[in-house]
Amino acid sequence: MWGRTLQFLPKSKDREGLLPWVIGVMLFLCALAIASAVAIGSGIDRWSQGLASNITVQIVVSDPEERTRQTDAALRLLRATPGVADATVLASADVMALVSPWLGDLPIDANLPIPSLIDVQLDGVTPVNAQALNERLRIASPGARLDDHQAWLGQILELAAVIQIVLYAVVGMVVLSTIAIVIFGCRAGLATHAEPIAIMHLMGAEDAMICRAFDLRYLSHGVKGGLVGIVFALTTLWLVSRMAATVGEGLVSAFTPNADFSAWLLLLPVVAALLTMVTARLTVRSALRDLM
Repeated sequence: MWGRTLQFLPKSKDREGLLPWVIGVMLFLCALAIASAVAIGSGIDRWSQGLASNITVQIVVSDPEERTRQTDAALRLLRATPGVADATVLASADVMALVSPWLGDLPIDANLPIPSLIDVQLDGVTPVNAQALNERLRIASPGARLDDHQAWLGQILELAAVIQIVLYAVVGMVVLSTIAIVIFGCRAGLATHAEPIAIMHLMGAEDAMICRAFDLRYLSHGVKGGLVGIVFALTTLWLVSRMAATVGEGLVSAFTPNADFSAWLLLLPVVAALLTMVTARLTVRSALRDLM
């Protein structure tokens, strides 16, 4: 029976030969957009949690003895503040490592007025009023500067949210474009095979049998295109992950998708095949009703 339903469709057609490749390109773009959106969300969450759990205090004083005195005073105040789990002064080598991207590799005894940095770990239970703490620090240590990352982190989160919205909009446009391409291909196929279809109607063939022929063909196109697209997408994501791993830990490496999410991407070829088949069935049914 299946052989009879497929007899009026040729085994290969130039117009439809490109359809799997088009579906593959669409799925490639869709997979990259989804992976990027999800990775940005998870990366920002991990990154913001780390920044929200600590604050930084700088002691900007040129005189070394005065800087040491103010650092000790700031440490006593911070350790006595509710909500602060710990406060430690970064070693001079760590501070030089932080500024080395701008100043280059300098020796620790370069006699530069490097500020003291205090890393403050919050307990995450008792909220800390950053503005009030900053005012108390200014009294105990006039050279203290508190940075709670909130203003800067808020801008980063807003930017990430906008990027995610744009990426999901790209996914929506890619899906709609794929549907439009499949509809165009179906209508072109129906127009090409209008005469055989009319003859089959005269011979008593039902619309369901003709729809099955298109279902199988476009399901095959969706599977082929989906597999090609997901292979290229996973390869690209793997290369990006390898390149990000060489950069090191940080914002770039946080934006690479993990292995678990990449496994979920393997479902996209199935979704592409089903979407292609359903679109073809609805299009063919609608066109056949118009022909009657």
